Amino acid sequence: IAPLYGLRRALYEGFTMSFLTQLDTESESLVMPLIHHYILGNLKNNRALLSQMPKIPEDTKYYVRFHHYLITRGNFEVEAQPNYIITPFVERNLLNLVRATSTRNFPVLLQGPTSSGKTSMVEYLAKLSGNKFVRVNNHEHTDLQEYLGTYQSTPDGHIQFQEGVLVQCLREGWWIVLDELNLAPTDVLEALNRLLDDNRELLIPETQNIVRPHPNFMLFATQNPPGMYGGRKMLSRAFRSRFLELHFDDIPEDELETILRERSQIAPSFCTRIVATYKRLSLLRQTQRLFEQKNSFITLRDLFRWAFRDADDREQLAINGFLILSERVRDSRERVVVKQIIEDVMKVKIEEESLYSFARLQALVSPSNLLAQDVSWTISMRRLFVLIYEALKHNEPILLVGDTGSGKTSICQVVARLRGKELHIVNAHQNMETGDLVGSQRPFRGRSSIERSLREKLIHLLNSNTDVKADNQMSTDLMLQKLDHLMAEKSNEVPIGISESIRGLRSRLKTLFEWMDGGLVRCMKAGNFFLLDEISLADDSVLERLNSVLEPGRFLFLAEKGTNDALVTAADGFQFLATMNPGGDYGKKELSPALRNRFTEIWAPALSAEQEL
Repeated sequence: IAPLYGLRRALYEGFTMSFLTQLDTESESLVMPLIHHYILGNLKNNRALLSQMPKIPEDTKYYVRFHHYLITRGNFEVEAQPNYIITPFVERNLLNLVRATSTRNFPVLLQGPTSSGKTSMVEYLAKLSGNKFVRVNNHEHTDLQEYLGTYQSTPDGHIQFQEGVLVQCLREGWWIVLDELNLAPTDVLEALNRLLDDNRELLIPETQNIVRPHPNFMLFATQNPPGMYGGRKMLSRAFRSRFLELHFDDIPEDELETILRERSQIAPSFCTRIVATYKRLSLLRQTQRLFEQKNSFITLRDLFRWAFRDADDREQLAINGFLILSERVRDSRERVVVKQIIEDVMKVKIEEESLYSFARLQALVSPSNLLAQDVSWTISMRRLFVLIYEALKHNEPILLVGDTGSGKTSICQVVARLRGKELHIVNAHQNMETGDLVGSQRPFRGRSSIERSLREKLIHLLNSNTDVKADNQMSTDLMLQKLDHLMAEKSNEVPIGISESIRGLRSRLKTLFEWMDGGLVRCMKAGNFFLLDEISLADDSVLERLNSVLEPGRFLFLAEKGTNDALVTAADGFQFLATMNPGGDYGKKELSPALRNRFTEIWAPALSAEQEL
């Protein structure tokens, strides 16, 4: 970048990119003066040098300005993103990211806690600079074929190599994010070494082709710190040295209020009270060690859910916070503490009896529909119904946690019926694979019905246009030979619609394999409810594959399918629900924090009250 920024500025940017991006704020304040002293020490006005905008080069490329940096523009339309909130913390990370992408020669690794904005920051920068953004979720069973491609059956029955998403991004010059990098197997990651080196080339073993990246191509990777999150491993130093590393911290508490206010567009006083509640709970966690258990995580995603729920006054705001934060706590003492803090900050009294009364249910659903359900509307069932209904109104994925027999699956079935939706239930188990949920390539099974339909059309066509009388005794191959002879001599006499139909059936008859959507993908396309029962029994590698479905964008990239129609976005009406028993029972475990905080968690206590029984 020296021709653009000058030698001294280029040295400064290089040292800061190499030495500061892996440090926290306190350590950075110790190293930064040394860089200033040795590189900018004899300059009188070094601040002007660092903030100077370079001249746009006279070449064939187009550029986008971001502060005092230039980003090479991609081939897509530049998208303004007014909903992306830039605070001083976000701006600092963005400038580091822009600095790392300025040469486009080095892959970038972003490490930070969950919900710290790693992936969204890359997406913001890609859209700002007119580059297409592609995201791939890694898991413990990620296969190299998902990146490079695999042999697939074509509609005419041939086998051909279908290039994977990474190869397509390399050829087209797109920006790709390998999400949760330290979940992927080591052998898969090591296969990318040559692409991450200075050579910047990728060998496809199946075809022996070498693919070199388009000038606009950029590779990013994100990960959570190893050890703190389930399944995350420490990457080797040799592999990590190929990346420019950026380390992100949690968003500072003093900037939370600004982000909440700008993103949710609610009253500033409401944002102040939400953040005050968050700080009170965090302080209580530090002093009394009350919320240090795994089942008491409070994250930024909870605050955003709280802010995005409709509230016209302080009472409704307090109720929303109570439903999200208190009703997932499993210990009754902790639940009371959380409720008291919400009431103190909001200066209101939360009446649980009226919150879960039958009148509240009637306000949500017509009484006739409620009475028609084969359900005993005890206080426990009314509570679960209200909690689920409020979460579904805002398209929040739901995790119901409770002992066996507490009514978790039953209430999901009731809610689906009352909403007029089909509920697709999949029981998770220890040997579940990703293909059970998203789909897979399977042998083509409809051959006999297609051949029957093809024979009927051939018999009708041949009997009406040739002297040869075709019947059910004639083989399909012989009929097709007669058809080819007829098309060669009298193609004008054959109706176009019939010939096209026969050509399509003939092609389908040769198909060897076809992609079959899994239950989750079918529900996403149809806008139905999907319930993953006993989710904690499934392997982490399967569950991490679903991260993008559980985020507000609600999409899924089917890398196994190839590049054609691989992106699935949920239709209106789709909802994701899951149930599990608490960790500690045989075979039962807690979900990883990175997956768990994407859900709105609801605790379903065991049925114990004599009155309910």
